[in-house]
Amino acid sequence: MICKGCGKEKQLIKAHVIPASFFLGLRDGEKPTKIISNTPSVYPKKSYIGVYDKNILCRECEDQFQDLDDYGCKVLIRNEAHLEKLHHNGRLVGYRINDINFEKLKIFFISVLWRASISTNYFFKDIDLGALENQAKQIIWKRHIPAIHDFSFVLSKFDDDGAGRTILNPHQERWFSVNYYRFYLYGYILYIKADSRKTPEKWAEFIPEDENLIVISRGNMRNAKEYELMLQTASMRQNIKKFNYKK
Repeated sequence: MICKGCGKEKQLIKAHVIPASFFLGLRDGEKPTKIISNTPSVYPKKSYIGVYDKNILCRECEDQFQDLDDYGCKVLIRNEAHLEKLHHNGRLVGYRINDINFEKLKIFFISVLWRASISTNYFFKDIDLGALENQAKQIIWKRHIPAIHDFSFVLSKFDDDGAGRTILNPHQERWFSVNYYRFYLYGYILYIKADSRKTPEKWAEFIPEDENLIVISRGNMRNAKEYELMLQTASMRQNIKKFNYKK
């Protein structure tokens, strides 16, 4: 079969779109992770290693993602205990991840988006980058630092460690008339822009100006209002200096 990375006829492997490490951390002892689709007709599935695709990449191309996947795991999973909590008027409003390599984290998120776009797995059926697919691939393969508005993203996080880490299938959304894709990653929600237009002004406030990344609190998943919270918190970055921080 033809590898979608190198374009050569190769033996393809079980390649992950979302790294396996983001699923292994969700396992309850030796029980498999539950993978839940937002599509009502698709029943939950159980998997020990998450969602993979046997039809997209050869071993050599899969290995191209290893350093990115390791870095994403380091920042979002292994560093979780060191997140700085941000409070405003006694209420948890977000987190700060300190001392990150923003460009590398952004390329990791782009790599997840690109792999989802080329995937044949039903779990990623709603992801289609179209004309942007090759641009994303070039950023990954050549490790080009993307322009500030190319595939810009906003990150939020559920506060609860249990239900908040449920993996749901990604899907497209429009924010301020601009196309975004939403991914669930180990309790985090990634909103990544897939549009040639500039980042909406309110969301541009979340693009880091230094080596620290602001993550929005989504509260507990059981109480979350999925499509309203970002509008309510879109000005957080703009007002961040007014907040009283408490760890």
